[in-house]
Amino acid sequence: MPQSNAPAALERGPRIAPSTGSALLVVVAYAVVFTVAAATSGIPYTEWFDTPANVWRTAVLPLAAGTIVLVAFLGWSRWNNIFRDRERLRVPAVLWIAVGAFLIGTVLHFVFVDWAGLGINLLIPVLVAGLLVGFAEETLFRGILLRGLRADGRTEATVAVGTSVVFGVFHLTNLITGSPAPAVLNQVLLATLTGAILYSFRRISGLLLPAMVAHGLWDISLFLPVADPTAASSVIGLALLVVIPALGLMALVTVAVGDRATPSMA
Repeated sequence: MPQSNAPAALERGPRIAPSTGSALLVVVAYAVVFTVAAATSGIPYTEWFDTPANVWRTAVLPLAAGTIVLVAFLGWSRWNNIFRDRERLRVPAVLWIAVGAFLIGTVLHFVFVDWAGLGINLLIPVLVAGLLVGFAEETLFRGILLRGLRADGRTEATVAVGTSVVFGVFHLTNLITGSPAPAVLNQVLLATLTGAILYSFRRISGLLLPAMVAHGLWDISLFLPVADPTAASSVIGLALLVVIPALGLMALVTVAVGDRATPSMA
């Protein structure tokens, strides 16, 4: 009886080999699609989450367009190991601490949300935006870009630093969408250090999903209005501007030093 060719069909390799160059082209394509869709709204970045209509137009629509680009690329390219690591790497203690602090910071953000005054018409688009940003940006940076960097035989230190830095630089697109330059530069730095913590989520679990969930919840907590801006700015400011960036830097330095000779997983 002839053997079926079905298993061979299911094990087809990538249509194009994973590489850093290809991954960076996807980053550029996503950035262009997202930025054009957001900028053409005419709504400044500082007002994106002021009204439900603004959220749908400036966040949900661009994120949905970018997500289509990523899904189309993954379906066409057939890259593997995007959502799951082939093997587990050791996890330094500081990565666990950084991830724990990130989760505590997210909870603190939600504590200060103005739940009593929050209307369902604003909550729904913010939740959708958070879901999309968690999926899209983690698939792009801790998925596609990470896979491309690993495929070129770089050390895991380079992979961790590279994905974090490119994630930070990506936020320069906020200059085009109306955010002030000083604020954007601050976002670039904070995003780079936060990217190190999101990398830690993947490294600890070996899966991309925890980073997606953490990223989505973090952004949702920031997008929602707060009940007491004064109290929120003092407590959240400490977590957002001091503790979490410091731990992100520690995590990044730990991996950069400890894995500078560790071959990455292809």
